[in-house]
Amino acid sequence: MSAVRGPRADGVELPRDTAGFTRRECPSCMRAFKTRPGPHDARALLHKLQAFFTLENAHEGEEGLPVWRCPYCGHRAEADGFLTPAQQTHLESVARAWANHVRYEQLAHVSRTLSLNPRPTFVAVEPESMPGPMDPEPDELLRVIPMLCCGEDVKLLWEWDQLIFCPRCGARHGGLSGRQQIQLEVIQE
Repeated sequence: MSAVRGPRADGVELPRDTAGFTRRECPSCMRAFKTRPGPHDARALLHKLQAFFTLENAHEGEEGLPVWRCPYCGHRAEADGFLTPAQQTHLESVARAWANHVRYEQLAHVSRTLSLNPRPTFVAVEPESMPGPMDPEPDELLRVIPMLCCGEDVKLLWEWDQLIFCPRCGARHGGLSGRQQIQLEVIQE
């Protein structure tokens, strides 16, 4: 029995900061925020990987992809829409590397079974190694805001003092107090 060849993958994860938060970015307002990874992150990563590397069972990754909200502007998008450009670039490089390894294994099968076909017309070239994990997420000065609706925390910009949307359920939180709104209206007049 021959050994199985090919790349070994331990999984694909988004980097976390020391508090366990992962960076997200709104596709609409482009503001960064952080959330703790949840049970739907794997489906979001699989969905994004499938956009770069088509799988025969792609329909399995589409079920249950949640719709999130931007905590700043309230924009709704599928969970994989909140990946940062760096995360998307990394996932694309992983998908392309996997595609190259799959293609190599398919082509190398001919040379492994050379006794069945002694005159191959091509030589399979081994692909580059799989990309490593992303760099760790830096710790930034973001404030932690508890989302009472879902029992989760979100890290937001310190200067944000407007209405906040829960990324998971979309519930509205906080914003300016009534007194702050009156003071703002007086200043604008």
